[in-house]
Amino acid sequence: MMKFYKTITLILTIALIFSACLPSKSIARPVAGPDYWPTQNWQSSSPEQQGMDSAKLADMLEEINQNKTNIHSLLIIRNGYLITEVYFHPYTQDTKEHIQSVTKSVIGMLVGKAIGDGSIKSANEKLVSFYTNRTFSNTGAKKDSIRLKDLLSMSSGLDCQEFSGTGTTMEQSPDWVQFMLDLPVTTTPGQQFGYCNGNAHLLSAILEKTNHLNTRIYANQEIFQPLGIPFVSESDWGADPQGFSLGGFGLHLRPKDLAKLAFLYLHHGKWEDQQIIPASWIAESTTQQTKKEDGSGYGYLWTVYPEDGHYAALGLGGQQIHVYPQKDLIFIVTAGLPAFAEAPEIEKMLGEFILPAIQSENSLPENAAAFSRLQKAVEFAANPLQPIPSLPDVALNISQQVYKFEENPVGWQTLKLDFKPGANTAQLILNDSTPVQVGLDNLYRLSNTELFVDLLIRGSWTDKTTFVIDYPYAISGPIKLGELGATQISIKYSEDAIQTTIQPLIFGGEPIVFNGVKINN
Repeated sequence: MMKFYKTITLILTIALIFSACLPSKSIARPVAGPDYWPTQNWQSSSPEQQGMDSAKLADMLEEINQNKTNIHSLLIIRNGYLITEVYFHPYTQDTKEHIQSVTKSVIGMLVGKAIGDGSIKSANEKLVSFYTNRTFSNTGAKKDSIRLKDLLSMSSGLDCQEFSGTGTTMEQSPDWVQFMLDLPVTTTPGQQFGYCNGNAHLLSAILEKTNHLNTRIYANQEIFQPLGIPFVSESDWGADPQGFSLGGFGLHLRPKDLAKLAFLYLHHGKWEDQQIIPASWIAESTTQQTKKEDGSGYGYLWTVYPEDGHYAALGLGGQQIHVYPQKDLIFIVTAGLPAFAEAPEIEKMLGEFILPAIQSENSLPENAAAFSRLQKAVEFAANPLQPIPSLPDVALNISQQVYKFEENPVGWQTLKLDFKPGANTAQLILNDSTPVQVGLDNLYRLSNTELFVDLLIRGSWTDKTTFVIDYPYAISGPIKLGELGATQISIKYSEDAIQTTIQPLIFGGEPIVFNGVKINN
């Protein structure tokens, strides 16, 4: 009983402190201290133990599996306990995902840390004050008035708008920081939302100038290491031509690392016995500073939703962190979806399954049948093995036959496929190189050859003459699981000829189509 009263007293004290200092519009809310800190590992629990319904979560996973929605991972944490952890084949808990624009939210954390440490005075400091010895174009009162908070809230007024499709981009320039500083100011700083990678990149450069330390190293030392997030190398967080860590994208982390960052924010910047980021910064950064075109709010490199009391870090293709302080809920998802920010598939997961699954602030009776369904859906996501279908007649007719292609953009010269009745793999040989394994049982197979390193592919016959290969990468990008990209390669056979169609799946685009003819072995 005494422990109960002490706990209540502590919670009330925390609530009084935060109610006095939180901005009125902040979504951050006081939460009880966790039972443990997941520095080493997350502790697991059934959904029912944390007041959630396993049946709803099982429904969600079964639908994702059935629809083959391109989700890579999914984590749900309530009251500090991991209640659902799903990795969709071939992704695993160790896959480092390119978190795209969630990188921006990490930059925002680091700015808060730097302000707390005193290396940056405040978010009201002027952009130009950090570049007094640099000459740049389009100077004037408006540019002189740009504050760090305007960069943080995507309201700098600089003539930069992502996805506009016009003009030279920062990433095409030889000096990214100079490119941004040279831009004209087209709207009054602090007044209008304008999404721009360069705003966050300027902040990364400023962090390096003020800390005299590369931003990636600063993040490793000041945030990642205390949270137990493994050291992030340069290969997992690149830099611009001048060596400044990418501010708008580029960071690669594991899903559980993202969950730790969310947990840090949920607990107002505290981790174990350290106040890593000032609580006041958590509050300010989750307060609506500007409004986005879709009606949602924007804080300091976080999207905020005042109407339902949550904030989110949103990255291209469905890399997302969602934090619901009043529900003590964290939702992490990585994916390969055709979405620039909000993804309808993820909105449905939250609106129809995850939030309705919350039924109580207290434990619920265990539901063994529903929990069993949930576990089976989790297992199927990780290992979606399916029976090997019978081969069509054409598979054996073309097996080991060599086809020569016309000149094409991907540099394929010859192709040979080798099928054997009843086998769970086929072999693909491109340009007379070492064979690549192709899974035929819905599982990807790993190959390492002189052309490909850590290549994962699977395939299936979609009709009597068409073999389709699933390639979980961009056709022109690196062969690295976790990069945003997925490609479908269709090979259609017709007598002694083939037609190959390479189709990008995530953001579409024109397919690459080229033909080939059978040659004598």
